[in-house]
Amino acid sequence: MPEFNTPTEAVITYTDSDWRLQPVLARPPGDHELHIRILATGICHTDIVNVGGIYPRILGHEGAGRILRKGPNVSPDLDIGDPVLLSFAHCKECSMCVTGHPAHCMQQVPLTIAAEGLNFALAESEGEGEGLEKDAEGRRRVVKAGYFGHSSFSGVAVAREESVVGVKQWIRSEEELKVFAPLGCGIQTGACAVVNILKPTPDDSIAVFGLGGVGLSAVMAAKALNLKTIIAIDILPNRLDLATSLGATHSINSKSLSPSQLTNSIQSLTPFTAHPTSPTGPTGIIDTTGIPTLLQAALASVSRLGRVVQLANQGPGSSVSVALPEHMRDGVSLTGTVQGDADPVKSIPMLINWHREGKLPLEKLEKMYPVEDFERAREEMHGGGVIKPVLIWPQD
Repeated sequence: MPEFNTPTEAVITYTDSDWRLQPVLARPPGDHELHIRILATGICHTDIVNVGGIYPRILGHEGAGRILRKGPNVSPDLDIGDPVLLSFAHCKECSMCVTGHPAHCMQQVPLTIAAEGLNFALAESEGEGEGLEKDAEGRRRVVKAGYFGHSSFSGVAVAREESVVGVKQWIRSEEELKVFAPLGCGIQTGACAVVNILKPTPDDSIAVFGLGGVGLSAVMAAKALNLKTIIAIDILPNRLDLATSLGATHSINSKSLSPSQLTNSIQSLTPFTAHPTSPTGPTGIIDTTGIPTLLQAALASVSRLGRVVQLANQGPGSSVSVALPEHMRDGVSLTGTVQGDADPVKSIPMLINWHREGKLPLEKLEKMYPVEDFERAREEMHGGGVIKPVLIWPQD
């Protein structure tokens, strides 16, 4: 059992509805690990539902901060005090990692959603906690963490080196670093699904199902790549309006539509009916919902030789059925992906540059909250009124 000796605070998820901000002690960083003093943490839907299902645990997998201390064998390119963004852990050794696809690392699950490192213990003042692990003296005060390689819902994160992206050459201010906190997951996932998976040309068309942070990032990426047709689909009018302001050329409120009606609404749009040679639907569709009926609607809506990109799922046992003769006839593909097949060392600089150029107006998605207001941030995101809450940590 490690020694816990660095005081900080962390938001601990005991159940989906029971999050608590508590004083904790972090263990020292080990080999290829760092302590990151967290400045800002994005809240993602993955945190809201605790993908991985381990309780109690410290979550958080989007973050910005500065290097506080380094463990042995950390790269000299990462210096004490450097600004960093946090993304996801990967093994760096499997066939996916060594060929440039770390998001699909063969150890992706145990290193991210199923991580349960014994990185923190409750401060002595907190006593013991129900469901926590035992410390060296047999007291239940050790908290599981290491979510996505770091658990950024902590004032000081114990971070695996490969989940840390140094950004000192791009950061101009602390305020800017706060704005960039969510880049390492949700924003990256939506944008890179367009850039890396669809790889569209300006003449291609795209539809985006679901306009949370991931979906709106896909909209912004399509706009940044100068696509002429960008179709936004959601059930909330405020999100459709926001998508339009970010570059969507068409919007569809699907709240009262059946899957077949949604397909008809998409394929009836002018870009697909204007000429006899017009495609029958978008050349690419990004689905951020993971709802099987919507995925099947996407497969029915996309043009021949088009591609549907799946960015979410509804858990074990969820599936879609494919009519094989039509699937073969239409040449349609369904591609699942994690993090948009991003390599954060490459994707994060791209996203920062887009922000500099006005192509990624993150401020339109984000709302900042003091960390002690985490419950309000969570509820406002869950209710749909806020796209991307960002928790701001004190820097005392």
